[in-house]
Amino acid sequence: MTAVFPSSNEVPPRFGRLANGLTLLGLGLLVYGVVGGVSRTDSNGEKLAALLLLVAASLGWLAWVLVRNSATDAVVGTSLVVVAAAGGALAAFSPIALLFPGIATLAASSRWPMAPAAAVGGAGVLGVLLATAINGNNFSVVWGGLAAVFTAFVTGVMRRQAVAQAEQVTRLELASERLDVERTRAELLAERNHLARELHDVLAHTLAALSLQLEAFATVVDAEPETSQLVREQLERTQQLVREGLGEARGAVRALRDDVAPLEDRLVTLAEQHGAAFGTAGAPRPLAPETALALYRVAQEALTNVMKHATGAAASMELAYDGDVVRLTVDNDVASANGAANEALGRSGGGFGLRGIAERVALLGGEVEAGPVAGGWRVRAEVPVAGPATTAPAPAHDPLPS
Repeated sequence: MTAVFPSSNEVPPRFGRLANGLTLLGLGLLVYGVVGGVSRTDSNGEKLAALLLLVAASLGWLAWVLVRNSATDAVVGTSLVVVAAAGGALAAFSPIALLFPGIATLAASSRWPMAPAAAVGGAGVLGVLLATAINGNNFSVVWGGLAAVFTAFVTGVMRRQAVAQAEQVTRLELASERLDVERTRAELLAERNHLARELHDVLAHTLAALSLQLEAFATVVDAEPETSQLVREQLERTQQLVREGLGEARGAVRALRDDVAPLEDRLVTLAEQHGAAFGTAGAPRPLAPETALALYRVAQEALTNVMKHATGAAASMELAYDGDVVRLTVDNDVASANGAANEALGRSGGGFGLRGIAERVALLGGEVEAGPVAGGWRVRAEVPVAGPATTAPAPAHDPLPS
C-alpha cells in the first residue's frame, strides 16, 4: 500500500498530541459501551470470546495511534486490519462495536487509495460475517456492518479528495506567486538596465565632453605665461572633480548592472583621493551590490563633509564585519584641520547629504549615526550583510544633522 500524502510527522506536535488524546478518549468510550453490551450476555464462553476480541481490537487501536505518524504503511495497515476484523467480529456480541471497523475504514480511506482502504473495510465485514455465522446471531448485524463500513469508506474518500484538491489549489497559488515574483524581478532588472543606459548616455557622455573642454582650456591657459597660479590650481581642481564625477558615473552604471569592484578596493581608492587612512576588521564576506553601494556612498559623503567643514583634518575609515552586519566608521580629527572651512564647498549641497545616505541605508534595514566624538566627528553606518529582507520605509524625519 502506498501513501498518497507526506508522513504526518509534518503535523505540528501540539495538534498531534490533541488528536491522539481525542482518539484515545474515543477508544475508552467505545470500550465502555462494548463492555456494557457484553455484560448482558448469559454465556461465559461468549463473554470470554468477546473479551478476547475487545482486547485485540483495543490493542490494534492503540498500535494505530502510536505508529500512524512514524511507521511504514504496512505496519499502520496491519494495525487497522486488526481493529476492523476484531471489531467486526465483536459486533456479533455487542452491536456498538461496529464503530471499530467503521473507524478503521475511515482512517484507511482518508490515507490511502481505494484498494487498500477497501481491504481494511472488507476485513471488518468479513469479521462480522464469520462471528455472526458462528454465533448464530441475527444477520441484521451484518447489514449494520456493511452500512458502517460503506459510510466510513465514502466519507474517507471524500475527505482525501478534499485535501488533495486543497493541496492542488495551494500549489497553484504558490506557482502564481512565484510567477509574479519572477515577473516583478524581470521588470526591475529591465528598469535598472534602462537607468544604466540613460545614465551612461546622458551624464557620462556629458562629463566626458566637459573633461575634453577643460583639457582644451588647460592648453590655452598653459600658452599664456601671465595666467595667475590661482587660476591654474582651480583649473586643475576642476579637472580632478570632473574625472572623479566621470568615474562615479561609470561606477553607478556598473552598480545598476550588478558589475562592481569589491567594496574594499573602492574604499581604498576613495581614501587615497582624500588622504584618509583605511583599515578593515573581521572576516570579509560578499555583499549585495546595493549594500556595497550604500556603504560607499556613506564613506563618500563623510569624507566630502570633512573637506567642506574641516579642511585638512586627518580622517580614517574602518570597514568591520561583525556577525550578520557590516559596519563602516569614518572619523575625522577636528583639531588637525589646517584652517577655516571651505566656504564655497560648505554652501553647496543644501544639507541633504546625510539625510540621503540615512534613507538609502534604512531601505536596506540598517541605520546611520553621525555626531561629535572626543576631538572630532564620527559617521557610522551599520547594514545587514544579507541585504534587504524587506523594503523598509524611509525615515519620516531627518535623524542626522546636516
